[in-house]
This record gives sequence, structure tokens and C-alpha cells, in this order.
Amino acid sequence: MRRRFLRIHNFSVFLLALFLLLSISEVSQANDLVFQLNNEGLTILSNNQFQLGPVTLFFHPWLYTQLELEQNETSFGLKEGGLDLGIGSLHLTIGRQLNSFGPGRYAFPLLAPLGDGLTAEGLDQIAYAFSTKRLTYKKLYAWVPLHDEFRILLGQRATYDLGPFTFGFGETALVKKGVPDYYYLPIPLVPVAVYQLFDDHYLDAAAGEKALKIRAEVDLTLHLGPNFKLYGGYLIDERPLPAWLDGTAFTKGDAQTGNHKPWKVGYQAGGEWNRPLGINGLKFYTEYTRINQYTYTTEDPFFTYTYKGHLLGGPLGPDSDLLNLELVTTGNEIWTFALAYNRKRQGEGRIGDQWSGQPGQAEVFLTGTVETTDQLALTATKRMGLADQVTLTMSLARITNNDHQPGAVALRPEITFTAQISW
Repeated sequence: MRRRFLRIHNFSVFLLALFLLLSISEVSQANDLVFQLNNEGLTILSNNQFQLGPVTLFFHPWLYTQLELEQNETSFGLKEGGLDLGIGSLHLTIGRQLNSFGPGRYAFPLLAPLGDGLTAEGLDQIAYAFSTKRLTYKKLYAWVPLHDEFRILLGQRATYDLGPFTFGFGETALVKKGVPDYYYLPIPLVPVAVYQLFDDHYLDAAAGEKALKIRAEVDLTLHLGPNFKLYGGYLIDERPLPAWLDGTAFTKGDAQTGNHKPWKVGYQAGGEWNRPLGINGLKFYTEYTRINQYTYTTEDPFFTYTYKGHLLGGPLGPDSDLLNLELVTTGNEIWTFALAYNRKRQGEGRIGDQWSGQPGQAEVFLTGTVETTDQLALTATKRMGLADQVTLTMSLARITNNDHQPGAVALRPEITFTAQISW
């Protein structure tokens, strides 16, 4: 009875302290509406943020209406929403939040928002983040149930700045019910793989193999002066250990070689060049991302890397690659122009495909009839005031082997108008 009284008393004290904080704090808010109209329909995104001292309430709902004559449908959702408590550089967030793990600009193979565009959504999670002079860190616990079964996504991302070099590391783990409680400890910078190794080799527990699936990413960014940088990343879903480790404790006596199973990995490389060739007012971006076949898929469907019908690693799925080139104008306070080209190649592999067990397969990539999409887009943005702006984008996509039909070619022009109003 005494413990129950203490819990009620502590909760009451917390509510009273929160009320006093909100009463004496100055309330500030920022709101904007984004309207986007294209060939398919109209999307409206409302961004709302209220700051009460160290507490920030954010709420970003969206509404989409399909304007095609035969399919006039309306859907809605929540992009982000929750509470953020900021104390110096430390932030504790509860609610739905977007996550982008990696150095990239266009793709985040380890962890990305669900979907793309204005209707992309975050994960329902508890997270904390902090930064120092050189270290930036984020740790999250996201609720990603599968068919009403308990499933948690543990994630962390750290970058360490060494001047000309920035090292990055990211890790996610899908967790079943039943793993030891210490897997959930909010200790920063400790990989889940360390807990799993402790289980396997010291406790002889089965939780590490049967109740979780780890994926990781490492990256390096090289800063070559103030105007140029290069970066590269390596995604590891499942990669067989080298042959020289056969028979060691790492393989638990199971013989395997580098080619025994396909490499479930991804690669990313990119760069950013301000004032290319010494031309003022321009910035150039490039990025290439490749995801091998069978990546994100496991033998146990429970650990397949999807949620709500979306890939947790972003829209670029297995057996595909994406090349982006973009040239953007800078320096003008009113007008910005951008010319972008991207090429996406998609093999016939899909999420959920299981390895057939054929020997000698290592880098399985672009299988079957490859669908290739080349898109060219021109964008013009005009800023009006401090935050209001309008954007017009005209693009043309040419699809070769459309829908994986050999020789089939399709053209898809699109015009997109976007307006942002702030107050």
C-alpha cells in the first residue's frame, strides 16, 4: 500500500512541476502548411510546433486526395508527432519521429522514413540524442509490431568528427519477446552485438539467435577543404565470415566459406562539391546506392525488415541500385534552380525472396529482366518573405523493360506544384 501511495504521490508531484513549468514559460509556436499538386493528386501537410520552455510539442498530419476521375480516394496519416524535452544538447523524444541513419542525401539503407515524399512517416518510439564537440549520438526504441505480435526495433547511430574525417556507425535490431532485459539498457555506444556475443559465449543462451536480428552500417566522410566532401557507406545485413575463421568460436564449429551464402549487403558512395570548377553560385551533388538481392529478408519472416508494408531501409529495395546527380544554384535569396538526373535499376528480386541454396552465389545483383528508369527533372523555387515559398518541378521519366517486360518502353511526364505558407 505504501509503495502504491508513493507512486501516486511522485506522479502528482511530476504533474504539478510540469504545470508550474508551463505556467511560467513563454509559449512560442511555428506553423506552416504545405500544398503539393501533381499528376496523381493533392497532398496537404500541416507542420505545427509549440515550444514551452524546454518542452516542444510537434504535430505533423497529412492528407492526400487522389484526383483521378475513376479513383477519387482520400487518405490521411501522421508524419510526426510527440514531445521533445531539450536540456542543453540532450534531447529526450517520445512519439512518432522520422529517422535517417547514414551519411547519404537521397537514400538511407539502414533506417529511413516509411515511404517517401510528404506522406512519409516516422516510427512510434522513445529516443534520446546528444552531441558534443566531436560526437553526435542517437538511440531509439521503436514499436513495430507484426500481426499484433510483440516486436521492438532497437537502433543507434553515432558519428565522430576528426576534422578531415568523420566516422559513422549505425545499428538496428528487430527483437522478439523474451530477450534478456539488459538488451534494453539505455547505455550509449554499446552495440547490441556485444550483448549477443555475451549471450552466445558466456551464458550459452539461445536468445541471441532466435529472438533478434541485427543489421549494421559503417561509413566514412572525407572533407577535402571547405567546398568538397566524399562519403561512403557499407550496409551489413548478413555476410558470411571469411574461410580462415572456419572452425573458430565465431562460427561455433559450423563450416562455412565466403561463397556458402550470398552477401546480404549494400553499398553507398557520394559527394558534395560547392563551387564546382570554381563557378560561384552552384553546388553539385552525386550519390550511388546499391542493395544486393536477398538483403533485408530472413528465413524467419518475423525478422524481415518491413513495417506497415514499407521497407524500414527506405523505398530502394533489394536487387536494385540508384544513381543521383543534381546541380543546384546558390547565393540568390529569392530564386533557386535545380537540375537533377537519376537512374534506378530494379531486378526481378523482391523483399521476401529466399535464397535457393545454389553454391557459388556471393554477390547476387540485378537478376532476371532489369527494369531501368531514367528521370530528368528541372525545379524552380521562389521564396517570398522569410519562410513562404512556391516550387515548380517538371520531370520526364523513361522506363525501359517496363514492368520487367523485355523491350517494353514507357514515358511518364509529371508536373508538380508545391507551396509552403508559414505563420
